Amino acid sequence: MNHLKIIMLTAAAVANVAYASGQPPYAYVTDVRLSDGVALRCAVNEDPHAAGISLSPLTVRERTQADVLATQRLRLLSGPTSEYPSPYTAPSVACGSSGG
Repeated sequence: MNHLKIIMLTAAAVANVAYASGQPPYAYVTDVRLSDGVALRCAVNEDPHAAGISLSPLTVRERTQADVLATQRLRLLSGPTSEYPSPYTAPSVACGSSGG
């Protein structure tokens, strides 16, 4: 049983590396946890369905909080200034549960 887990984890890690290697730094999938404990997976500047995300209806508060948390990496990458609009300053964010 442990061998099967190791094989599955290794395959998942290889798939993640292969998937991420072709992506620009402003396109990624990230997991966020809202202040009320709700866990979401967010696709930033990429197709959520291709990333295996089932979109969930969110309240305005949940959506705002998820957007801020999911785009934190973009703010670190772009620094204090970046042209507008760009994938860094006007990102597309879609959040929901993991479809897998």
